[in-house]
Amino acid sequence: MSSSDRPIVAVTGASRGIGRATALLLAREGYRVFAPARSEDDLNAVAAETGGAIEPVVMDIADAASRRDAVAAIMAATGGYGLDALVNNAGYAVLGPLEEVEADDFRRQLEVNVVGLLDFTRPFLPGMRARRCGRIVNISSAAGRVATPFMGPYNASKFALEGLSDTLRRELAPFGVRVILIEPGPIKTHFNEASVQVDGPDSPYAPLQRRWRAARRSSNIWERSEDAVARLILKALRAAHPRPRYTITAGAKMGTLAHHLVPDVVLDWVLGRAMGSAP
Repeated sequence: MSSSDRPIVAVTGASRGIGRATALLLAREGYRVFAPARSEDDLNAVAAETGGAIEPVVMDIADAASRRDAVAAIMAATGGYGLDALVNNAGYAVLGPLEEVEADDFRRQLEVNVVGLLDFTRPFLPGMRARRCGRIVNISSAAGRVATPFMGPYNASKFALEGLSDTLRRELAPFGVRVILIEPGPIKTHFNEASVQVDGPDSPYAPLQRRWRAARRSSNIWERSEDAVARLILKALRAAHPRPRYTITAGAKMGTLAHHLVPDVVLDWVLGRAMGSAP
């Protein structure tokens, strides 16, 4: 732990949604919280809400130079100590048929949700390894366990994050650094507002997308709040022996169970019915 006896944590994407709720909760619980995110105005608003307990760090996780500057700012502010914990929450979704998603949009999806996440994490690992203590909490999704239609880029990024996290967990375990995945299902956030929608009215996929969106809206009965996810993240940070994965919402738990127990051909049929394309 840092010399101030206040655990130091960074929460990426802290200007809104799950990241904001988590940064606010950790600040109330006595953590020294750094909040890297793109919007300086939103970050300042979050910091003001806590009387300055949250320290804003402007960062575009899709930009390598911005990531390096954010790491340098945190290192300077902590006298080279770094972090006791990192919550990798920043991310967004590219939604639409894979056939119609532009290559640049697909690349940016992976850059933000996977490449940028790892690049921002690595500079803090030497300090954690040297102290033989640290927590990395990666915010994944139920979409990282079950691939659903018209979410292909997002699915790909979260499947990649699952594998990346499993590998990091096994590589860092001998050094006392724990890597934890949080897998939310439907959460009351600005998810759709922050998404890139590929949705042409003349697309042959348009009728299927409309039916699929309607089916997804019906899953909102399982929605949980951003604060519920924040509390789960706090639990993972404090647990003496954290689980590799924490799944939240009934929908996410059912999806994980289906991933393990239901044959692909059955899942294909169920999802096809939701799109109105299965017999």
